[in-house]
Amino acid sequence: MPGLLPPPTAEFPIYGLRPGQLEPRWLELWDTRRPWSEQVWRVCLGHGDATHAGPRVIVTTVPRLPATRIGEREFKPTAADDAIGWAQQSMLHAVAPDFAPDSTARQEWWRYQLELAGWLSNNPDAEDWRTVVLPVDGQPRPFRLREHVPAWAAFTELDHGWIALDGIHCPAAGLAVATVRAADYAALPV
Repeated sequence: MPGLLPPPTAEFPIYGLRPGQLEPRWLELWDTRRPWSEQVWRVCLGHGDATHAGPRVIVTTVPRLPATRIGEREFKPTAADDAIGWAQQSMLHAVAPDFAPDSTARQEWWRYQLELAGWLSNNPDAEDWRTVVLPVDGQPRPFRLREHVPAWAAFTELDHGWIALDGIHCPAAGLAVATVRAADYAALPV
């Protein structure tokens, strides 16, 4: 089941925080183009406090994959939105007001926030984004960062895909991203 065990195969580099930053570490999620394929197309690794009460960062890796057909199903090529859209949604879940489950205010807040996140995913030069430089495997990389205090989401594009981070109760500045092994991350208990 996705999110419980390491991905079967990930034929791309997977990123997490540099060892020694924000412990413990866990496998948050991985996705395939299943049930049509075992091709992994997204891996999310958690660092810090999984309850969101303390500092927590999730690093999402999405490889650059071409459009493909698997059986009768067609898949679009992966895009920046596959990484940053996920990170923004995770950021919003961390800061969502405590609405009554069926309230109109809750529905309106989520509708507005998700529409804005979708627009911002496709407009990385919008004023809601600012640039922060974080090292990736020791090399400085520009990340576009959006804040929704006390949380934030950020992303960068690499030759082979995208890295997105979302965090809460800790600043993005000072974090370092590195290539990691998903197998080194603990599975969260179900």
